[in-house]
Amino acid sequence: MASLRTAALLLLGLSSQLLSASPVLIQSRDIQEEYDYIIVGGGTTGLTVGDRLTEDGKSTVLVLEYGYFDNETGMNPKRMFNITSTPQPELEDRSFFVGLGCVVGGSSSVNGQVFLRGTKEEYDAWGELGGEGSTWNWEGLLPYFKKGLTFSPPDEAQAEEFSIAYDPEFWGSSAKIFGSFGHGNLRGVMKLFYSAMKNMPGVTTPPDSGSGETGLYWYTISQEPENWQRSYSRTGHLDGLDRENYEILVGAKVNKILFEDEVATGVQWVSRNDTELAPQTVKARKEVILAAGTVHTPQVLMLSGIGPAPLLEEAGLDIKIDLPGVGNNFQDHSYIPQVAYEFGIEPEINVTNNPAGGGGPPSLAAMIGLPVITPDKFEELAAAYEAQDPKEYLPSTYDPTLIEGYAQQQKVYSRLMRSTGVTFLEMMLFGPGGSVQNLHPMSRGTIQINTTDPEGGMVVDYRAATNPIDMDVMVEIIKFMRKYMASEDFAPYEPSELTPGANVTTDAALADWARKQIIPSVFHPVGTCAKMPREWGGVVSEELLVYGTQRLSIIDASIMPTIVGATTSMATYAIAEKAADIIIARNSKGEPEPEPEGGEEKRRM
Repeated sequence: MASLRTAALLLLGLSSQLLSASPVLIQSRDIQEEYDYIIVGGGTTGLTVGDRLTEDGKSTVLVLEYGYFDNETGMNPKRMFNITSTPQPELEDRSFFVGLGCVVGGSSSVNGQVFLRGTKEEYDAWGELGGEGSTWNWEGLLPYFKKGLTFSPPDEAQAEEFSIAYDPEFWGSSAKIFGSFGHGNLRGVMKLFYSAMKNMPGVTTPPDSGSGETGLYWYTISQEPENWQRSYSRTGHLDGLDRENYEILVGAKVNKILFEDEVATGVQWVSRNDTELAPQTVKARKEVILAAGTVHTPQVLMLSGIGPAPLLEEAGLDIKIDLPGVGNNFQDHSYIPQVAYEFGIEPEINVTNNPAGGGGPPSLAAMIGLPVITPDKFEELAAAYEAQDPKEYLPSTYDPTLIEGYAQQQKVYSRLMRSTGVTFLEMMLFGPGGSVQNLHPMSRGTIQINTTDPEGGMVVDYRAATNPIDMDVMVEIIKFMRKYMASEDFAPYEPSELTPGANVTTDAALADWARKQIIPSVFHPVGTCAKMPREWGGVVSEELLVYGTQRLSIIDASIMPTIVGATTSMATYAIAEKAADIIIARNSKGEPEPEPEGGEEKRRM
């Protein structure tokens, strides 16, 4: 068997075209045989928690990352996994790209940088679904939003002219992850869009985009205010660190968690590129931490014998723990790219001059609850959802615990559908019409191993619009856009609808049009290892430990029981910050562990 040193250098060498140019890379060191913590995945949460665990200068961490280390950011196909969903019968049998970052920094390196938080009621729903006494709610997470994110305010003159409300009380000031307002030029026409939405019945204007409320607000972008570059987990939790106790290896695919009885003791990994290299193992003294994301954390668990027993048996895998929730409860936001309008008379643009500004102009969004979207129909929709048999629209493979878990979600969300404080519609306001998103789909998908090739690509099935409530809500969203564009503010500019078109009038016709337009993912996958009670199909406990195991935890977006009504990156940082505190607290009890010996040359952070 090749030595660990040889394997580490080989893996790094295979990516030399990407690594050699990075200013943060130092001469590599040997992988040690054992670390305090092994983190599987160097993405948004993996790097955040790795940073926090090593701040004491003593605890040793090895991050094993499948993807590349490069000097780019953004959604370049070479920086993303090549995964396509199964055909979606309710969406004209179309298949869809599954957007996931395949680089150090994960999806925080490739996302759209929109930094939205979600509402208090949505996080309190997590608490309800977490079991009695759960602290995974708004009150329990707000301190971690503050700890994990530093706020950078808008230009004062722009804030006054364009009604950009903000309150630093909802933000922190010490993290290296930034939520910033750009200072670039704003078009005067934005005042028109702001006024038109503000005047819609029921729309409110919260004091800050992070205050936990629905409404109309300007929002931050994940960018650094000094240079206006992307702020993401690598820049915030890896670059610039020089800690001998914090190591990361790229090009390493973890394909098994090692156990002694129920205790996780380490992992087995293989090279991403060198298929002839023998599998390698590395031990964890304190904990194995999964941060491979909503798609790949379930794969690591299943390959280790943890997951739905029938699926593991079909794949020929040994069953260690029958845990039906693994890979189920899959959710993402769905959207229509364009409900298109044009003005017959163009409004004056009037660009506001801000020559010193940078980072692009501030951005505006309407984040709206169902009673505001459709005041005449929200009660009918909520009652219809409430009356559903929980198992009617779920996968046939769901066992009784998963059905019960969905029944609990149904109970909570049939109430939240009646609340103005939960965001169902996201509309980015920058022109006439635009894209619309349903932020709380009630359909549930699956992410499963390929039973004929368990270590190959995962089988991603959104099961989009399998619950008819989702299409009903999307129809009401389109109708809300029509009401907005027909408002008095826009009348002088003679707006006309291009798509779906004024001739598409009935709900059935709108649904038929929407079925051809909807994309079931905004690259916000969550939920496949839910933090819920085991009897409700949960996978991890209040302390993020995988049920039936010891010293094995999950810290990524897969633990969200329900998707938040916002982009998911900010919530994911908060999860990571809270997870780090939980892990540190439980491993600081008792006598300190002895320091590991040795280790010479390896990639050091």
